[in-house]
Amino acid sequence: MTSHKTTRLGEETNKGTIGILVAPSHKTLKKKLNRLNDLAASFMSIKVMAFSLQGVKKQDMLISGYVYSRSERKWTWSTSPMPRAVINRMTLKHQWQNYFKRTLGSNMINNMTFNKWEMYEWLSVSPYFNQFLPLTWLMREPTDIIHFVTRYKQCYIKPVNGSYGKGIFKVARDEKGYKIEDMNTHNMKKATSYINEQGVIAYVTQHCKNKTFILQHVIDLYVADRPVDFRLILVKDASSQWRDVGLLARKGRRHEIVSHTGIVKNGYSALRNIMTLTRHEAMKLNQQMSEVGLAVAKEMETFGGPECNLGNLGIDFGIDKDQRLFVIEINHRNPRHRMALDAGEWAIYKEANALLADYATRLAVGD
Repeated sequence: MTSHKTTRLGEETNKGTIGILVAPSHKTLKKKLNRLNDLAASFMSIKVMAFSLQGVKKQDMLISGYVYSRSERKWTWSTSPMPRAVINRMTLKHQWQNYFKRTLGSNMINNMTFNKWEMYEWLSVSPYFNQFLPLTWLMREPTDIIHFVTRYKQCYIKPVNGSYGKGIFKVARDEKGYKIEDMNTHNMKKATSYINEQGVIAYVTQHCKNKTFILQHVIDLYVADRPVDFRLILVKDASSQWRDVGLLARKGRRHEIVSHTGIVKNGYSALRNIMTLTRHEAMKLNQQMSEVGLAVAKEMETFGGPECNLGNLGIDFGIDKDQRLFVIEINHRNPRHRMALDAGEWAIYKEANALLADYATRLAVGD
């Protein structure tokens, strides 16, 4: 974690507007406003405006949305010229990505949307990054699962555009047959009885309609039957340099296939106390996650092209029984740094917001 400078960018300027793109519609935007209070309050003397795609008037280069009042801590509806810098917090379809690249270029933070398969395709080309990736296939038809599990005994089935552990299945095979585990609507694990190949194909065909899925090698992330993974928070600062803001850990419920419904802890503390690593082992893995995460962030921007800006990320890591590190996911739509508060890490949360505010301000006001 890096300490933030005392002098905040924006204290001496009143120029420009920062936009926060939150949702497709005004209705959804309004529901999410309160979640933006802490980020909006992190800006100094510059106008902050939350808006939706519905509020963008392309021809006039105007947006309609809510302007934040620091003194009253409330949002007021307004119309404004297109901001000079925008923080994106939602998935953008290609037409919108292209629009904002034309109008804002790299002054939109997180201006590229990519899915799990695209991440794997791009990073696996490099021998360096490939060593940190679980083997992944793109599922083209349900029978691919049979081939994968026949070879590797078990696999995760994940929607390429899913997040927060939603829509994930696990298929395993042993001498008795196949078993499928998933998470139901109440976030509780649900397992089938043993079924045959036809049962697997029928189940997947029913539950994987109209979406694209990947098949992924199962990494043993369990400690005392609970899944444990790690979240590295990366944010660019006012000089456009990446900063490692902090490491968090998530510990899921017993026997679950994802960690998202469990508790959140300080990352280093979890390495020492949950994974029972020595001080040297914990420091080494903590440092490795930082180095790999920073390299991954830079590499993904390279793939995105000269206008790509991924200035606000949360990278999920897994560590297996042999202390081998794996990159599980890159959270770039809305990394939700608020999870740091669940670990009691107010300093990490505040630092992430302050860095992001300073970076966006620098983009808006220039040098």
